[in-house]
Amino acid sequence: MSLSLTRKFTGGDGSDTTAAVLSLLRSGRQFQFADLILIGELTDSDALFLTSWNSPLAYPVQGTFNPANFSRGKVESKIGVTVASLDFHWRPQITQFTKTIGTANPYQLAQLGQYDNKKFRLWRAVMPTPGDANTLGACEYFGGWVSKSSIQRGEIVFTIDSFLNVLNQKVPIATIQSTSIIPGFTGATPVLVDGETDVPVFEAVAGSNQTIILATALSPSAGKIYGNNKLRYGYVYFLADSSLAGVWSAIGANSDFNAHGGVHYNYIQIYSPLPWPPAPGDKFFVSTQKSPLQSPGSFIYVPAPEQAI
Repeated sequence: MSLSLTRKFTGGDGSDTTAAVLSLLRSGRQFQFADLILIGELTDSDALFLTSWNSPLAYPVQGTFNPANFSRGKVESKIGVTVASLDFHWRPQITQFTKTIGTANPYQLAQLGQYDNKKFRLWRAVMPTPGDANTLGACEYFGGWVSKSSIQRGEIVFTIDSFLNVLNQKVPIATIQSTSIIPGFTGATPVLVDGETDVPVFEAVAGSNQTIILATALSPSAGKIYGNNKLRYGYVYFLADSSLAGVWSAIGANSDFNAHGGVHYNYIQIYSPLPWPPAPGDKFFVSTQKSPLQSPGSFIYVPAPEQAI
């Protein structure tokens, strides 16, 4: 393998070790490499720290990386703004399938899209002695986001697009008209038609299934039943400590559900089926869709381009 000497190496204490690595390479002494993989953010308790080495490697500026069975494609360096990609094959141990995000195995999480769009970073560590990723540290070899994940026999296959993929993002075309699509993607929008200023938080109750959620409102108005379709076109997002933490789906309709005996629940029908029914007590919030006419990105007196003469 050839190692580009233009890359900067950082030691475990955060110091620049590029010159020391270059000196080691020129000395002809024996040394070894190891891949360090981080999927997720450093602050994410569910982030994956993986290494190709056969024992844990401590790289203090990032963390401790644990042995894992994986392989990857070649990292290419190109001049210009071409967006590179990397194939990453991970073969975690197959464990019991569960119905809680917190205990689900990696194959379940990949099927649910939990790794999609997570940050992916690859470092190449140079070890002057086996297992020492601290002294000379590592160079950042590739970085990007998980653009796609799929399950194959005995492995999870990730496609990683480099950070340059931001150059390929499409810009919404309908931004100067009354039908601006920007409001449709505005997160954490309260039920404005009811004059609320905080997004509503709900608790699922028994009787919910993968496409219908029966729920009690907790805030901003405890026990409130929202009017027919006031939540439509918004989305539900399950909060931490729920069995479906992080799972979300768009809302197709909502109404009042009469459970008899004077008991009423919010009936929320969603577009994408949940992987399993929410457990009673699972909490989630709802963000509604803001009206295009209420968006600062819209100009209500400017017609759409197709309406121009």
